[in-house]
Amino acid sequence: MITPEMKGAFTGGISAPMLNSIGVQWALAGHSERRTINSETDEYINAQCLALIETGMSVILCIGETESEFENDLAGAVCAMQLKKGLKGISKEVMMSGRVAIAYEPVWAIGTGKVATPEIAQDVHQECRAILADMYGQDVADETRILYGGSVTPESVDGLLAKPDIDGALVGGASLDGEKFGRIINFQPVEKLQVSDETTEGTSATKKKGILRRMISRVKNIFSK
Repeated sequence: MITPEMKGAFTGGISAPMLNSIGVQWALAGHSERRTINSETDEYINAQCLALIETGMSVILCIGETESEFENDLAGAVCAMQLKKGLKGISKEVMMSGRVAIAYEPVWAIGTGKVATPEIAQDVHQECRAILADMYGQDVADETRILYGGSVTPESVDGLLAKPDIDGALVGGASLDGEKFGRIINFQPVEKLQVSDETTEGTSATKKKGILRRMISRVKNIFSK
């Protein structure tokens, strides 16, 4: 658990400077288990994000709705609130530096074997990118990596990562199985690489460039392994 406090008597907690001192570069904030089991609020999670940024580290802000919220068509509203509150006080300069990534993790899909369809995930990711554009500008929205997490498997990864606004996966249980994790890492992004006029119809030139930049970065990562 990352504590917002930089030092002090917080038994069981780990401060950002402690992690930074041993070379840790990225940390999660806002994971659903921390939100529910440990009752971490949006304000507390925001303080964690700010502490990590202040220490020079990078953060993956996790957001996502419960099953009941999903069934009541509240996914967009819940994610919007968590995103806005979680990023409060983080500057555009930091966002453009690539030190903040977003992970959409529908709570009902984490560890349950259920997976949001590529279409469901794409809808939420697209909405999150629109919120980022409203908060920081389209350039930040285009550059920010938005990951999908929630029972990602070798069977689901290709379809998910074929979507234009899904930039990667935050993998849980499948990372414990070398064969499964290897298949996820070596996903087949064929559809994603074929950015047709139909895929980008009605999309601004800036957004198209953002999609292409994220895709090129992903391919470079594949071939650098």
